[in-house]
Amino acid sequence: MVFLILLLLVIIIFLLLNINAKIPPRDYVKEALERDEKWRQDIEKKKEQEQWET
Repeated sequence: MVFLILLLLVIIIFLLLNINAKIPPRDYVKEALERDEKWRQDIEKKKEQEQWET
């Protein structure tokens, strides 16, 4: 019974590693810069809208 559990565990780990290898690596710096740029553009739009409202 223990052998079966260990075998299934090894198979699951192999499958997860295989899936992880297919996922492209994330570029966290690039994502952060894009979020920051979007955040800055949103703030600019809000400021422009406030100017037009007053």
